[in-house]
Amino acid sequence: MKTLVVVSGSDAPGINALLYHLCELITVSGDTMIGALGGFRALLDEQFVTLTPSLIVPYIGLGGSYLPSSRDPVLSEESNHQMLHEVIFHHKVDHVVLCGGNDSLHHLPPILQDVGIACVGIPTTIDNDVAGTDRSLGFDSACQYAYQAIDAVRATGHALTGRFFAVETLGGNTGILTLEIARGAGADAVIVPEYPITDDAPFVNRLKSAVRRKGHALLVYTESVPNKERILASLAQKVGIPLCETRLGHAQRGGVPSHADRVLAREWAHLAFGALKQGAASSITVYRDGSPTLRHGLLLDDPKPMPNRALYNEINGLT
Repeated sequence: MKTLVVVSGSDAPGINALLYHLCELITVSGDTMIGALGGFRALLDEQFVTLTPSLIVPYIGLGGSYLPSSRDPVLSEESNHQMLHEVIFHHKVDHVVLCGGNDSLHHLPPILQDVGIACVGIPTTIDNDVAGTDRSLGFDSACQYAYQAIDAVRATGHALTGRFFAVETLGGNTGILTLEIARGAGADAVIVPEYPITDDAPFVNRLKSAVRRKGHALLVYTESVPNKERILASLAQKVGIPLCETRLGHAQRGGVPSHADRVLAREWAHLAFGALKQGAASSITVYRDGSPTLRHGLLLDDPKPMPNRALYNEINGLT
C-alpha cells in the first residue's frame, strides 16, 4: 500500500506530529508513505518525497509543516483533474491523506473521489472552522500562544495602570478562535467579524468599568474585523485612556504544538491509518463530544460553524 500525504492551505501546529505518527504506523506495517512538496501544485508536478519516521521525528515538536503547503487552486481547473488521475496512478498511489482547513476539506475530497482516489481528510487549521468537528489540529496551540502573550500584556497593565490594551488574533474570516481566546484570557470585550458593532456604548461602558476596577482594560479582536483601526481609535477616545495594540501575527500559527494537539495528532493518525487499511472510500477524522473519531463520507452538506453568540454576548455584557 502506498499513501500520499498532501498539505493544503495554511499550516498549523501539530501537522508534523501527525506526519510522524502516521508514517510510523505505515512504515511498521510494511507499506510506503510519500508526501507532496507543495500542495496539489506539487502533486501535479510530481514533486514527491518518500517519508520515513527517522526523517520526520526531529520535527515532531515543531510548528509549521515538514511538507510544504500551497494555496494554489490548481484543481479548480477541470483540465487538471485528468492529470491528477494520471499522476496518482502512474506513481501507484492507493490512498491520499489530505491535511487542510475548511475550504480544502470541502472542495478537494469530492474531486479526488470523482477520479477514483480514496481520501482521508484531517482538519488542520488554527481557525477551528471546519464543518463537522468540534476541534481542528492547531487550534489549542494557537490559543496557548495567545494566552502567553496576553498574560504578558496583563502583567505590564497591572504594573503601569491607565491603559486600554487591544490584542489582535489570527482566525481568517471567522472569530471562532478569537472568541475562545477571549473567554480563556478573561477579556473585558471581544470583537469578531461575524457580529458587527451597531452600538459601541455597551463596549465603552464595559471597558470603562474594567479600568475602574483593575486599572486597565483588555479587548481581543479578529484580524479580519472590518474597519478595525477606526473602531479601536473610537473606543480609546471614548474610554479616555491610551490605546496599546498587540498583533500576534503569524507567530501564532507557527508556534510549537501544545500537549492537546500532540495527543490529537496521534489519535487522528491512528484513525486515519485504520481507515486506510480498511479501504474507506471517503472519510474525515473529527472530534465530537469530547472524543476523536472517524466520520465516513464527505462534508458537502455541513454548515460552516459560527462563533457562539451567547458566549459573545456574555463576554461583552450584552443582553
